[in-house]
This record gives sequence, structure tokens and C-alpha cells, in this order.
Amino acid sequence: MRHSSNLDILRAFAVTSVCLEHLVITLYVHAGFHCDAVRAFTCNIGHAGVLAFFVHTSLVLMYSLERMTRSADRVSLRFYLRRFFRIYPLSIFCITLALILHIPKGPYGEAVIITPMVIVSNLLLVQNLVTKASVIGPLWSLPYEVQMYLVLPALYYLAQRKRGVAGLCLLLAFFCCLGFLSFWYTGGRNSLVPYIPCFLCGVLCFSLRDRIQVRIPSALWPPFVLLLFSGYCLANLHNDPIFWTGWIFCILLGLSINAFYNSTNRTLNIVAEKVALYSYGVYLIHMPILYLVFVVLDIKNLVFGPLLFVGLTMIASIITYHLIESPFIDIGRRISSRPLCVSPRLLAPDKEDGL
Repeated sequence: MRHSSNLDILRAFAVTSVCLEHLVITLYVHAGFHCDAVRAFTCNIGHAGVLAFFVHTSLVLMYSLERMTRSADRVSLRFYLRRFFRIYPLSIFCITLALILHIPKGPYGEAVIITPMVIVSNLLLVQNLVTKASVIGPLWSLPYEVQMYLVLPALYYLAQRKRGVAGLCLLLAFFCCLGFLSFWYTGGRNSLVPYIPCFLCGVLCFSLRDRIQVRIPSALWPPFVLLLFSGYCLANLHNDPIFWTGWIFCILLGLSINAFYNSTNRTLNIVAEKVALYSYGVYLIHMPILYLVFVVLDIKNLVFGPLLFVGLTMIASIITYHLIESPFIDIGRRISSRPLCVSPRLLAPDKEDGL
């Protein structure tokens, strides 16, 4: 797949929505912002952003696996190596910094009691399985991504089969049913199961890439994404997110991506590409920046405060990308490109994937 401006726009929407939700709550708690309509509408927009990330991530990684099967063997191991160096270095840095500087989970809400087990589980990104506590608020979603990485190569293999779409639809239906059971019995908290359908929607989108004809003008893609996010917010107005509305959101998103022409708006594409490039840093760093601006510096101005927050978040994300993310991504790419003497490959056994 060529570089997709539409996916950059989606990723930019997703990370912006997460930041917007947390900014509005912070302004409400610390800066005297009391527009109940805005707070109610945005109270779940960040969750929509996370769900969009799940769809986006699984789709993009399907294309990554496709490229790897064409150019290398031992695809599964190479895939895991690259994802490790992509995800863990920055998360470890942010967790370590938060612990050293005693930065709380966020600028609002209850503080996390830091224990050795909490630290270890966060560093390993398994806190959903062990301690149920994240040192930094946005870390809650990363264990789900990491745990889904384990099965994405197998899902890629399924998506490539002649009846892959049917198989994925069955899996989607099965995990939706299992998700309902998980929600009823456990409340769905700290469980991967209710989120699996969201990842499967991205895999299904990949499997349908040659079956859905591109028909919709590219200019309608940003309004469509905005409408989809708004619909999710309205469906969960004044309530905690309901899993089945999230599944509908992800299904609509996954089925729609292939139907839009790629964006040709140069300005929009450049902005979206840059935001998408630094989005992982923005996602992890924006909560500590909110704490710095509105708690440590105690800024109350409703114009200067948000502007300073946006500026500092982008500066910190750019710096960490070039000092941490990009170098470790390159290390992962170099290590995974070397000949690997391991057991026979799991993927595409009928293809010649040599370097």
C-alpha cells in the first residue's frame, strides 16, 4: 500500500480527540471552565479516538506484514522485534520520567499508589493483567495493543485466505458475543476481550481492500470521520462508553476506509502527516504536560493555557521522536533485517521471502 493520507487524517483525528477530552476535563477542574454542554459532548471523544487507533493500528500492521512477507522470511519474529522497538522505548522513558519527577497519573482523578509491582507491570505493559493501575493515564490502552500483536500475524494469514473475509466475520461475531459476556460478568474493566472486535475491524478492512470499490470523493473523508466521532459522543452522552456502540463505530470505520479516494488536499495532508508522525509521543506526553501547565504552573487563562499546552506537547513530542522513537525504530528495523536462525516461519510458507 502506498502512503495513505486518509489514514494520517484518521490518526490525527484520533490523537486530537484524546487530547481534547483530557484538556476539557482539566480546564473544568483547574481553570474554571464550566460549559456543561461541551464537557458532556467531549467526555467520551477520547475513547472514540482510542478505538480509532485500534482499527488504524491493525490495518496498518496488516500492510506491514504484507510487505514483510514479500521481502523477508521469519516474518512473525521480525514483526515482533519491530513492534518491541517501536512501542517500549518511549513508554519506558515516559514511565521512568514520571516516577523520577513524581508526576501523577494525570491532572485530575485519584492518584495511583506506586508499588514495585505497579512499576514492573507498567514497564512491561501488562498492567491490565496484574495491577490494574497505569502510572500515566493514557498507558491503559497500550497493553491491549501489545497483546493483540501476538495474534496479528495469524490474523494476517487468515485475511489472505480465499475465505478470509468470512472467517474474520465469524471471529468478529464470536468476540462480540464474548465481549457482551465479559462486560456482564466483569464490567469489562481491564479486559482485552471487549476490544478485540475493534482490532478485527482493521483486519477486516485489510481483507476487503480489493472488494470494496472506491466511490466517495476524498473531500468527504474528514467530514465523515468527524461525523462518526460525533455520533459516538452523542450515543454515549452523559454515560460511560458502551462497548456495543464502540463496535458499531469500529465496524462503520473499517468498512468505510476503502470506499474513499485518498485525500489530495496538500495543506491538510501535510498537517495530518506531521501530527500522525508524532502522535505516539503526543498520546503519552500530553497528560504530564497538562499537569505541568494547569497544576504546577497553575495557569487559569482559558486561552493562554490551552495554547501553551498544545505548544509544549508538540515540542516535547518532536524532541522525543527524534531522540528516542526514531533511533529505536531504526535499531528494530536493522536487527529484524538481519538473517535470523530460528524455527521455520509461521507465515506464507509457500512463498520465497528471502532478503
